[in-house]
Amino acid sequence: MVASREIQIEELLQHDIISKLNKIMADVVQNNAEWASDHLLIIMNEILHLAADLKKNDAQSKIPQQVFSKLLVNFKFFSKLLTASDIVSVKVWLTVLVDCRRSFF
Repeated sequence: MVASREIQIEELLQHDIISKLNKIMADVVQNNAEWASDHLLIIMNEILHLAADLKKNDAQSKIPQQVFSKLLVNFKFFSKLLTASDIVSVKVWLTVLVDCRRSFF
């Protein structure tokens, strides 16, 4: 759904997708379900790209910063998973961080 980019970031926010992702990530961390973390990071990365695209098209929009701020909690969660992570997870996580930095800073 997110990767298709058929739904605008505003509509995704109306469906409270970020809060749902945050709850899933918290559950992943609590249950050590590392296998799901890569998939969640890919979804979060797509959402950050959607927010960055909105920022490019509408520099005055507050939505991109709201998206980033709401997803920021996952950095704390995912750092717990990194200690037991494989190299693929680390690469995905670093990609998200680099993309985020490029898009918002």
